[in-house]
Amino acid sequence: MTQPRIPMVDPDSLEPRFGNLHIARTIAQNPGLLAAWGGFATYILGPELSIPPRERELAILRVGWNHQASYEWSHHVAIAQGLGMADEDILAVQEGPGSAHWGERDALILQAADDLWAQREISAATWDGLKQFYSDRQMLDLLFTLGQYTMVSMVLNSTKVQLEEGFEGL
Repeated sequence: MTQPRIPMVDPDSLEPRFGNLHIARTIAQNPGLLAAWGGFATYILGPELSIPPRERELAILRVGWNHQASYEWSHHVAIAQGLGMADEDILAVQEGPGSAHWGERDALILQAADDLWAQREISAATWDGLKQFYSDRQMLDLLFTLGQYTMVSMVLNSTKVQLEEGFEGL
């Protein structure tokens, strides 16, 4: 990865919830944006999200893979592993929804990410399939999770945020 396009602020100037995350230290160049984005990101990663954490991470990992966002991928591999997700699951995310590895629900989550990547909306077939498993609230949470990490992946790739020590890229 090339040099970052926006310098990071000193980590001591951040709220403790952001730790030393390079993405937060970069976005902190615009404190109002960091505060607004931080609240939204906290919802997506928090207990109020109505989809299970493992399914959230499948969606996020597929977005990170589709965008080839090394920072996003590496951080969410660590989160997925922390949730107990098997390495085989994480590797199969790279293969996508067509992999024989996936059951119907997981394949549909990955397909939703691919649909948004390819056609900017979830196809009718994918939507109908997901509605077998998800309520309207869960559909909205999935959509906003996919959208949040699409946006973040684009920001990371555009600003060239560097990985923290100990994280490996794609």
